[in-house]
Amino acid sequence: MRALTNEFLMKDFKKLTVYQKAIALEDEVDEIVKTFPPIERYRLEDQLVRAVTSIGANIAESNGLPYVNRERYHLTIAFGSANEVKYWVGRACRKGYINEETCARLEEKAQEIRRIIAGMFKRFEGLRDESA
Repeated sequence: MRALTNEFLMKDFKKLTVYQKAIALEDEVDEIVKTFPPIERYRLEDQLVRAVTSIGANIAESNGLPYVNRERYHLTIAFGSANEVKYWVGRACRKGYINEETCARLEEKAQEIRRIIAGMFKRFEGLRDESA
């Protein structure tokens, strides 16, 4: 069983670029959904906010975990949540709640987070965690 070193355990997730980008995206989405019609409060708005919040929360939870597979697990969820954000943003665009420019900007921000997380996965190469 191979644990991460103290170098990883002592990191402050708030200093991670990927976390900062996730929070910036979350803040932007929080402002945008305020303009959605009330009928979308418990449909599109709720789903989009849950997905975007999941990104930062899972990045935070992954950081400092003592085992590689647990850290990778939470980053995988953050990665998927960023993709889900792209879906919900696209739906908001199709419904006419946001314009094409905003849609493209938000989707690119979510994609950038995915690229950073994909890069983070590379640091796990060669590290094995025999516990789940």
